[in-house]
Amino acid sequence: MSDKDLSNFLKKIEQLNQIAELIKNNPGKKLSLSKCKNHDEVIKLTTEWGFDIGKRWGEY
Repeated sequence: MSDKDLSNFLKKIEQLNQIAELIKNNPGKKLSLSKCKNHDEVIKLTTEWGFDIGKRWGEY
C-alpha cells in the first residue's frame, strides 16, 4: 500500500467512525441508514451527509 493509499484508507476509517457517532446521537439519521437496501444507497445517503466513503483505498 502506498503512502497515499494508506492516507486515504485512514481518512475513510475516520469518516466511518464519524458516521457511527452521528447515527448514535441522531435517531433520525440512524433510521434513514437502516432503511438502505444496498451499498449504493448507503453511499448516496452518506454523501448527502457530506461524507465520501464510496471508494476503496486503491481507487483514489
